[in-house]
Amino acid sequence: MEYAKPSNMVDVPASPVSWDDHFVDELRHTLKACKVFVFYPVYWLCFGQITNTLISQAGEMNSGSVPNDIMQNIDPLFLIIFIPIFDKLLYPGLRRCGMDIGPILRIFIGFVLAAIAMAYAAIVQHLVYTTGPYYDNPGSQHNDISAAIQIPAYAFIAWSEIFASITGLEYAYTKAPQSMKSIVMSIFLFMNCGGAILAFCFNPVSADPYLVQNFSIAAGLMGFFAFLFYACFYKYDKLERRRG
Repeated sequence: MEYAKPSNMVDVPASPVSWDDHFVDELRHTLKACKVFVFYPVYWLCFGQITNTLISQAGEMNSGSVPNDIMQNIDPLFLIIFIPIFDKLLYPGLRRCGMDIGPILRIFIGFVLAAIAMAYAAIVQHLVYTTGPYYDNPGSQHNDISAAIQIPAYAFIAWSEIFASITGLEYAYTKAPQSMKSIVMSIFLFMNCGGAILAFCFNPVSADPYLVQNFSIAAGLMGFFAFLFYACFYKYDKLERRRG
């Protein structure tokens, strides 16, 4: 990108350009900040399960008089409870103990928690399929297993949001140059689109009796990309500590 700086355009005919050296430097910082977002589509794939397959899973379980689509409200409830706990107690407590968790590590933890949520959902789905009276073909009926067993899956997803989603938004805003904050934020949010596209690939296994495979594949993908993400970007936290 150095060649794009007007000050380095010595071998081309002089012509007016609409940018300066400062703009090129800011663009470089912007692209560097956006690299960490490449792994987010897999995360949004897992997160999106709370509005589709997890609701279908609850519909195959005994939820009493509570509609199965109410279960997804557990996620925002956990967020309301745990965001202040993380912000006021967990993070300050870790810093006082000499453990300052940087944004890359926090995002990694969020990805791992999302993988755990999907793995737990796969276990729950296996229990649904091995419980009568309808086993792996419940249709519009439900098997004799309580939908309350789903709660840990929503808890893990909510915790993953605190670590991965909120930190990603913070990272997008703080690392972007002042003139490009909206661009970086839009790129971060655009990763949701990538997650939706990935979800189409899961259509063949997003119905009975294949939901165990659905959750298992999502868990495996998220776990793999979580460690790949950390391997690629763990040095960013070290750089931040040196600058701090």
